[in-house]
Amino acid sequence: MGPMPKGKPTNPTDEALQVAHEAFIEEWGRMSTSWGINRTMAHIHALLFITGEPMTMDQIIERLKISRGSASTNLRQLMDWGVVRRYRPPGERRDLYVADLDAITMVARVVRERKRRELDPTVAALRHCSHIAPPPSEDERAETFHRRVNELLEVFAMVDFASEFAVGSDERAAWLMVNAKDLRRLLENLSPPTEG
Repeated sequence: MGPMPKGKPTNPTDEALQVAHEAFIEEWGRMSTSWGINRTMAHIHALLFITGEPMTMDQIIERLKISRGSASTNLRQLMDWGVVRRYRPPGERRDLYVADLDAITMVARVVRERKRRELDPTVAALRHCSHIAPPPSEDERAETFHRRVNELLEVFAMVDFASEFAVGSDERAAWLMVNAKDLRRLLENLSPPTEG
């Protein structure tokens, strides 16, 4: 079965599924833009992920009503992120694009890429700020500056550890999902007591 056409569905199931697909694609685009990801890139990924079917670039363009240049650029970025791959079946003249359909692997790759693009440069910039500031022993203001930057670096180190533990590799993310129930129970037992 090929991708569902954008035109009029032929039966109630197709119609309901098309509406659900469109809602998913729109929500994926909304959520992704709040993460700083291009909406068109998110829409392409959502379409390939939710249908689970390989599509040509022309099918993607037709379904999402986007330009060829936009489709090409965003598909290339999705491939760079490792959440979409391109292949050409034997005897075919056109490439097909397919999303990684394992949800935990896909989310893990997106989180790793976001960390690499956003968190890692911030940590490097904070270290640079600490390096160029006067030594803490020279002035009370310098001491305050270093203390605040070091506190931020400690927070980022904790986030980095949590990220590495949870999604440092596809295998680790998959292991985490398999053991999620036991890990949740363990973490709940380690949680600090709530005030009440």
